[in-house]
Amino acid sequence: MNQALILIADDNPLSLRFLVEALAAGGYDCVAAEDGSVAVRHALTSAFDLLLLDARMPGMDGCEVLAHLRARPGPSRGAIALATTAANDADTIAALHAAGFIETLLKPIAADALRAAVARHLGTASAALTGADDLDDEQAHRAAGGDAAIVASLRGLFAAELEALPAQIAGFGVRNDMAALRERLHRLEASAGFCGAPTLTRAIAAVRTALESPLWPTAAVATLLEVSERTRQRLSG
Repeated sequence: MNQALILIADDNPLSLRFLVEALAAGGYDCVAAEDGSVAVRHALTSAFDLLLLDARMPGMDGCEVLAHLRARPGPSRGAIALATTAANDADTIAALHAAGFIETLLKPIAADALRAAVARHLGTASAALTGADDLDDEQAHRAAGGDAAIVASLRGLFAAELEALPAQIAGFGVRNDMAALRERLHRLEASAGFCGAPTLTRAIAAVRTALESPLWPTAAVATLLEVSERTRQRLSG
């Protein structure tokens, strides 16, 4: 099993069964909810790693379910949230993003594509800890137009940036300044992209997801700093 618990809510029985079976086949443990209110009940009593919520459901739609869970303490308050919808229009997708969904999956979706989308998000923590691809030289060279001297210069600056990062984030934590943390993540993500640091990029995404909760993202920040230090050591090695 993938050690992840997923809550899937969809009022269409066929769609719900497909989503559950497709993810179960990928090794995920899934709990099905036939509407939004049932999804809320499950999420208030169990700690889910990921919520897969249909955008349109009777009673409580996906946005209402997510708002309800984010607004009060509960074991799934900070869970990753993905939306499913058959409405392929910019307004719907923008509204779902504004509501806190980090990705929108358009129905019908192939089983492989569904599992890949879930793995992109649930794989963050495990991928961040492996260190298998801390540095991507090809990505860095593409960003620098193939100029190795530019890559070396940027990575030198990046190493210095990472050295200063723990103290900066510690300061944000003392003040519980989530706005400052978000802004620092934005700049750090740009640096990681230019310098080819995909593992760090995933760790940044995990912190950003955790920031959807009003609580300080202690665990995600700890992973980010671990990956940051490992990346700095590899840049300096």
